[in-house]
Amino acid sequence: MKLRTVLANRLVTFLAGLALAGAGAFALAWVWQVPLAREQLSRLDRPRVTDVPDQSWWTPALWSVFAGGLVLGIALLAVNLSRRRTSTVQLYDQVTDATLGVELGPVVDGVAAELAALPGVRAVRGRAVVERHLPTLSVVVHADPTIDVTELTEAAEDAAQRVARALGGAHVATQILVHLDPAVDVH
Repeated sequence: MKLRTVLANRLVTFLAGLALAGAGAFALAWVWQVPLAREQLSRLDRPRVTDVPDQSWWTPALWSVFAGGLVLGIALLAVNLSRRRTSTVQLYDQVTDATLGVELGPVVDGVAAELAALPGVRAVRGRAVVERHLPTLSVVVHADPTIDVTELTEAAEDAAQRVARALGGAHVATQILVHLDPAVDVH
């Protein structure tokens, strides 16, 4: 999930939670006969409150709240359900004046398969995703704790450089994360 999406979700959830917690706290204070809550409610002009739905501004206010809630809900759904998969990357060849479309899924699968063949690698998962508006080849390597980290790092860097050369200047990031499994302590 994109950082902006996470922040938007957390902000909406925080504000809704804060409003509900405040309303709940006030209701409990009224039930428990807390003087401040009782005093606030005693100041309420009940005839004026019951006449609010008859005011000329009431219907437009309700429609405005409905429209705002609908727009916010649709925006949150759109942001949360948007695809993170990459689209086809277009490569342009100046010599032939041709454009070639490259799907990044098979490219990341090839990088993952290459790294999976290294000794000490237990599992590899690769995905082509969009991270911060940039197509990204994301590869996660799970390896034995006794693996030669230098060799694995060199292989990962070599794979990333070959992908960059193969994609000929296209704006595509390569991210290779290495997770070393916990060492088993045998006494």
